[in-house]
Amino acid sequence: MKHSHFHLISEEVTAINMISAKTVKKNETMKKVVFCIVTSFICLCLWLPNAIQAKEEGGTASPSKGLKVGVVDLNAVFEKYEKRKVFDTQLKEQEKQYQKNITDRKKELVSLGEKIQLLDLGSEARKKDEETFEKKNIELESYAKFAEKSLTKKYKDYFGSLYTEVCNEVEDIGKREQYDLIIKKEEPEMQSGGISELQFKVGIKTVLYNSDSVDITNRVIDNLNKRFSQGTKGK
Repeated sequence: MKHSHFHLISEEVTAINMISAKTVKKNETMKKVVFCIVTSFICLCLWLPNAIQAKEEGGTASPSKGLKVGVVDLNAVFEKYEKRKVFDTQLKEQEKQYQKNITDRKKELVSLGEKIQLLDLGSEARKKDEETFEKKNIELESYAKFAEKSLTKKYKDYFGSLYTEVCNEVEDIGKREQYDLIIKKEEPEMQSGGISELQFKVGIKTVLYNSDSVDITNRVIDNLNKRFSQGTKGK
């Protein structure tokens, strides 16, 4: 019986030792896993700032050559753009035609008014001409308003289309030649006008100085005129 009891105790001890060995082995495995995780995390922490710094340096490496800036004198562009000259001529011709029509109608009214003065007061002929005079006078006022509105719209439309062309040309040059910034430049006329007008002209001046090397005004003008010339030849 004692031997049997001792044998049972021995088996329990052996089982406990086996469980303890498994637990120790499991703990050692967990320690290795944790150690690997911690080591990886430390390596990541050491690598990440260097990677970010390298990326930032790589992102700023291209502008190290310096900012590429250009300026354009818009007044000079509009003054020397051949298409603007053609548009100006067309609009002046239209304005002259409107003015001629208005002048002719005024002359007609003056002539009719002089005729009315020669007719007897209260006569049917005078009454009829007076009604005609009033009708033509209303038509003249309506036509004058139409002419003014039409010219204003045409000037606005044509100037808007020219401005869009100029901006597109500047943008094309900027993209093609990899400019970082192109600034509008204006040279206000300082010889005329009152103090308020002079203050306004000073206020709209955006560029106080630039070297000739950054002025691309002539290139813009040349490109626009070349394209316009090619377009007119094709017609």
